Amino acid sequence: MSSSLKKNILLNGINTVSGIVFPIITFPYAARILLPDGIGAITFLNSIINYIILFTSLGIPMYAVKEVAKFRDDIDKRDKITIEIIILSTLLCIIGYVAVFLLAQYIPQIHKQASLFYVLSLSIVFTSIGVNWFYQGIEDFKFITIRAIVIRSLAALSLFLFVRNESDLLIYGIITVGSTVGNNIINFFHLHKHINVRKIGFRELDIARHVKPSLQVFILNLIISLYIQLNSIMLGFISGDEAVGYFTAGTKISHIGLTIIGSLSYVLLPRCSNLLSSGDRSGFAAIIKKSVKVTIALSLPMATGLIILAYPITVIFCGYDYLPSISVLYLNAPVIIFISLTNVMGIQILYPMDKVSIVILSVSGGALVNMALNFGLIPLYDATGAAVATLIAEFTVLLIQIISGKRFFPFGIRELFDIKYIVSTFIMAVAVILSILFIHSDYLRIIVGLSTGFAVYLASLLIMRDGLTMEMLKVLKRTLIKKQTS
Repeated sequence: MSSSLKKNILLNGINTVSGIVFPIITFPYAARILLPDGIGAITFLNSIINYIILFTSLGIPMYAVKEVAKFRDDIDKRDKITIEIIILSTLLCIIGYVAVFLLAQYIPQIHKQASLFYVLSLSIVFTSIGVNWFYQGIEDFKFITIRAIVIRSLAALSLFLFVRNESDLLIYGIITVGSTVGNNIINFFHLHKHINVRKIGFRELDIARHVKPSLQVFILNLIISLYIQLNSIMLGFISGDEAVGYFTAGTKISHIGLTIIGSLSYVLLPRCSNLLSSGDRSGFAAIIKKSVKVTIALSLPMATGLIILAYPITVIFCGYDYLPSISVLYLNAPVIIFISLTNVMGIQILYPMDKVSIVILSVSGGALVNMALNFGLIPLYDATGAAVATLIAEFTVLLIQIISGKRFFPFGIRELFDIKYIVSTFIMAVAVILSILFIHSDYLRIIVGLSTGFAVYLASLLIMRDGLTMEMLKVLKRTLIKKQTS
């Protein structure tokens, strides 16, 4: 693995950790102040906004990362593509705001909270011009990381200063959308350092040529969103804001673990696209094999730990008002494993290889399963029903990708079932259960459980001389020696 890639993974890791730390600090406060109804209302409206963003972005972000990465060394082509995509995004954004106005006027559940809906809709325009895909494509993860940490810090400070009671829901909405707005404004104005607009002949621009390839990604994203956003929307219409609040709390916790692993895919996408376009198949295979190992090594203990510590984590993270969220968390924990593996297969392998049709097939199957189960389970079991539907849907996606795409994978399917990680996770689970058995403090159970789990899991892998763990220790040792000598 090259030093630049290691640096990118490290920087993205810092960005990811900050993206986890800040919600851990801010969400418990917001959840207790705004209660399930308030959190549910924000999530419900944001789910609708995200659908509009989905249509206005037209699959451009993922497509653009691939295209920018492909022409990273051809500055003129890269800059021309960037300007074309920005113009296309702006035109689509205008259409999106027509939808915002119509929904706010004619849908009762939205009309009663129209002010909040309009505030949250600011995400649409700033996501359109935010060009985060450009910085991913050129692998400028230093800029992405520094910008994100600054904006998150300001948003967290604003939350604690201005959101003081349940009636501050609109202020919370402003702060929530402020993170998106701030990040994307900085992105847009920083772009002039990379692109010389004067060199671009605007008469030569061909905006329409990006529509067709973006549509493939759009179809993929649309189907994915059907069982991501649709859960909250269906819960909002069928069971109300409170049920959405419980579901949000449970999924928010599990998504923290998922974010850690999922970030790897977005670092590797531009690199995988670049390697394939240059014909370096062996380099591509080496990265993917290591990525699979890392994914399994992280997702198995994370999912297991969340199941064991579900009660104290929910109570500490959200409060006793969210006890119904525990069952959601139980069911969402294994989803970390399924989504992490489909990210490797879909984002890192199949999409850069232009096999997006297989990814579309898999997520279509998952979406159909999720929708059918939601209609049957939500009226009976509310948030828990939606969580069951999500679990089965994500497993369906994984299964279809394995069956349909395995001939394109540069690894054997048996590598997904590494006995070292399975055994180490089992030993860790037993140790965590025994360590917290007689502890009654929720805070102490989390601290002891996490500490024990980490130590036992690492020790087990070292005893079994796991290659990945041994390599990490060697890197750490070399780093420490270098620091001492310098």
